[in-house]
Amino acid sequence: MRHLFIVDPLPLLNVEKDTTIAFMRAAARRGHEVFSVEVGQLDVGEGGRPIGVAVPTKLREGEPWYELGTPLFMPLHEFDVVWMRKDPPYDIDYFFVTHVLSLVSPPTLVVNDPQGLREVSEKFFALRFPDICPESLVSRRIDELLAFRDKLGGEMVIKPLGGAGGDGVFHLTPNDRNVHAILETATRQGREYQLAQRYIPEIRQGDKRIILLEDQPIGAVLRVPHHTETRANLHVGGEAVKTELTQRDREICARIGPALVEAGILFSGIDVIGDWLTEVNVTSPTGVREINALEGVALEELVLDAVERRWQERRDRDA
Repeated sequence: MRHLFIVDPLPLLNVEKDTTIAFMRAAARRGHEVFSVEVGQLDVGEGGRPIGVAVPTKLREGEPWYELGTPLFMPLHEFDVVWMRKDPPYDIDYFFVTHVLSLVSPPTLVVNDPQGLREVSEKFFALRFPDICPESLVSRRIDELLAFRDKLGGEMVIKPLGGAGGDGVFHLTPNDRNVHAILETATRQGREYQLAQRYIPEIRQGDKRIILLEDQPIGAVLRVPHHTETRANLHVGGEAVKTELTQRDREICARIGPALVEAGILFSGIDVIGDWLTEVNVTSPTGVREINALEGVALEELVLDAVERRWQERRDRDA
């Protein structure tokens, strides 16, 4: 098989933690061909054919962890699987690329489905399930955000809709004298929407990332924030801790899993704090490497099994 990974510049990837590298290595171990391409190297050519400057990418165990071949100008339909692994933000370039990928013809499999990537907005999607997510408000109006904070007793969290990794996340407290300044900065004086949510005190015990393969949970890791932080994201100092799925976690997965499958999402990561679903990550979910290290497993192999099965089903259907 031939795999194309749409990624950020390879030198920027963390060789110890990046989930994309785990997928690339798993494909290479199976004897598959691995190529990489950056977003800016994708186009739509004559006849509406998606094309890209694909670079043969040989995976290595040492440093550097990759060896690049000669770039090739290739139609995307010449690949068996195209992986959309570009990290957020979900901006206009990301949106454009999902439309490029929508032009990829079967039996080529795109992971995750490009229409699903547009539909399952990471901050918005959880709001479809108000019974399992905390009280939330999406607004760019400072007066509305302030009123919502008052309704919650003076404490809430705000997040930019297109962000990731904890960037731009603020915890607003009842006695914070900088609330107006924070909201003015976060909304860019009322020009950018924010997601406001009730603060969940259980964040001190950790934010659980649960990995879903189709509609089934296959692993989880608890990200515990540093004592000086509210954010539990690993790249801002959170600690990865071994954890187990609770009955409530499984209920949340069962509630949201079918909707993800219907949207064409094969691989996702959901975030749970206490008893509440806070985010659904589908653009470029991480956490596989941490779970592997803590549990002694190789989740990427399960994902590759599912990808190969889906690709074979598409191939048989189109034969």
